[in-house]
Amino acid sequence: MSNTTGANNAFVGIQAGKGNTSGIQNSFLGAYTGQANTTGGFNTFIGSLAGLNNTTASFNTFIGDESGYLNTTGSSNAFLGFYAGYSNSTGSFNSFLGTQAGYSNTTGASNTFLGTFAGRQNTIGKNNAFVGVEAGRQNTTGGGNAFIGYQAGNSNSAGYQNVFLGVQAGYTNSTGTDNTFIGAYNGFNNSTGHFNSFIGYGAGYSNSSGNFNSFVGFQTGQSNTIGTNNVFMGYQAGNFNTTGVSNVFIGTFAGYNSTTVNNNTFIGNEAGYTNKTGQRSTFIGYQSGYNAVADSNTFVGYQAGYQTTTGQGNTFFGINAGRNISTGSHNTIVGNGAGPTSVNSDDNVYIGYNTGQHDKGSRNTFLGTQAGILLAANGESLSNATAIGAGATVAASNAVVLGNQANVGIGTSAPTTRLEVVSESPDASGLRLTNLTSQSKPTQSTDQFLTVNEKGDVVKARYQLHINNTSEWSDKVFAPGYNLQSLAEVKKYIDANQHLPGVPSAGQVANEGVDLVKMNATLLEKIEELTLYSIQLEKANQLQQQQRQQDRQELQAMKQKQAELEHLLRQVLSRK
Repeated sequence: MSNTTGANNAFVGIQAGKGNTSGIQNSFLGAYTGQANTTGGFNTFIGSLAGLNNTTASFNTFIGDESGYLNTTGSSNAFLGFYAGYSNSTGSFNSFLGTQAGYSNTTGASNTFLGTFAGRQNTIGKNNAFVGVEAGRQNTTGGGNAFIGYQAGNSNSAGYQNVFLGVQAGYTNSTGTDNTFIGAYNGFNNSTGHFNSFIGYGAGYSNSSGNFNSFVGFQTGQSNTIGTNNVFMGYQAGNFNTTGVSNVFIGTFAGYNSTTVNNNTFIGNEAGYTNKTGQRSTFIGYQSGYNAVADSNTFVGYQAGYQTTTGQGNTFFGINAGRNISTGSHNTIVGNGAGPTSVNSDDNVYIGYNTGQHDKGSRNTFLGTQAGILLAANGESLSNATAIGAGATVAASNAVVLGNQANVGIGTSAPTTRLEVVSESPDASGLRLTNLTSQSKPTQSTDQFLTVNEKGDVVKARYQLHINNTSEWSDKVFAPGYNLQSLAEVKKYIDANQHLPGVPSAGQVANEGVDLVKMNATLLEKIEELTLYSIQLEKANQLQQQQRQQDRQELQAMKQKQAELEHLLRQVLSRK
C-alpha cells in the first residue's frame, strides 16, 4: 500500500485503497474498491470495483459493484446499486440509487436518480430528479427536470425544466422543455413540445410538438398532436383535438369531437360536444352548442343553442335560448326559452323570457317577456316585424308594435295616453312630418279636422275661427261713419288691379298664402259692403218706383182731363 499520512481509513478487500496516500476517513469494502484513491477523504465505497478510479474526490458514497467506477474528482456523490454512477468522472452532488442508475453520467451535477436504469444515459445534465424504473433513462444533457414514475421521461435527451409524474408520463419527450405532465401516460408522445401542462390519466397522450397547452382531466386532449395554446379541463375534454389552436374546453366531454378547430371557448359538461371544425365560437353552459358544427356562434346558458347545427353567427343567452334553430344564422336571442318555432330563421333579435315562441320568419325583432307573433298570424311567416314590450304581439310584416295596452311617452316618463309627446319648449308640438309639408298638394277635402284641447289632447273637430278682438271682424262696415267707396271708385280700382280693394291678389295668395281668420273677415266685409250697396240700390229703386207711380198718376190725370176736354169739345160742336 502507498498510504503515507492518511489516517482513520478502513480498507477491506483485494487492493482496496491501494493508492491512498494522504486521504483520510475513508471506508473501502470490496475487491479493488478505491484502488486509485490518493488524497480523497471521507469516502465510503462498498462493492467490487466501487470507486475504482477515484483519486482526490471526497465525501462520496458508492455502494454496489462498480458503482462510481470511473469517478475521479467528483465529490459529494451517493451512488447505490450495481453500476450506479459508473461513468461519473467529475460530476458532484449526485444521488444515484438503483441498478445502473446514472450509469453514463460524467460531469452532470446535482442530480437525483432513483430506480433501475433511472437517468442511465445522462452525461452532463444537471439538477435533474428521476425517480422510478427507467425514469429519464435516455436523458443526456437535459437539466432541471423532475421525472417520477416508471419510464417517466424515458426518452428525454436534451429537454430541460420538465416535470413528469406518473407511469410513462412524458415517455417520448426528447427536447421538449418547460412541460409539466402529471398522471399515467400523460404527454406520452410529446417529443419537442414545450410549455405544456398535462394533469390526469392519458392527458395530452398524443401531443408531439404542440406548445403552450394545459390539459387537466382523464384523457383530456389525448389526441392533440401539434395543437397549441389550448386549455382543456374535464373528463375527455377536447378528446379528439389534433391540430386545433387557442381553444378553451372546460367540462366533461367539452369540445369532445373537435379536431382542427381554432379559437373556441366551450365551458360546461358536453358543451360543443359535436363540433369538429367550427371556429371562433363560445359555448358556456351544460350541453350549450351541443350539436353545433359551424363558425362564430356564442351560446350561454343551459342547453343554449342545443339544436343548432350549421347555423352560424348566432348569439344565444339563457336556458334553452335559441330553442329550435338548427340551420338559421345571425340571430341574437337573449332570455330563457327565447327562440322561434322554425329551424331556419335568420337575422332575428329576441330579448326576454319566452320571446318569439310562435315566430317562423326572419329579420324580426321582439323585446320583452313573451313578445312575439300574434297567434292569429301563426300560419304566416312574417319579416321585418317588431314587437316591443311585455306581451306585445305583431301580426303583419314590416310593422312595429309598441307595448301591450301600454302608453308610449316621448319626452316624458309618465305618459297617460296611448301616445304622449312633450316637446323641448312650450307652444311646440315636437312632431314633424318630413314628407308632408305646407307645399304638399291635398288629396281630398273635408270639413273635419284634428286639433288639441286645453290639455293638449288631439281631438276630432270641425273648423272654427276665433278673433282676438271685435275690431278684427267685419261689423265695422255697419258702423256710422264707415267710408263706403262708391261703385265708380270700386270699378276704377278693379280696372287697375283686377281684384277688389282690401282683398289679396292671386300673386299674394300664391306666394304668401292667407290668414283664414282675416280672409273670412275680409270676405264678410265685402259681403256686408255688397249689402250696403244693395240697400242703396233698393233705396234708389224705391225712389224711382215712387217717381214712376207719381208720373203714372199725373199722366192718368192728364189723360182724364184730356178726355174731359174732348168730351166738352164734342158737345160744343154738336150744338152748332
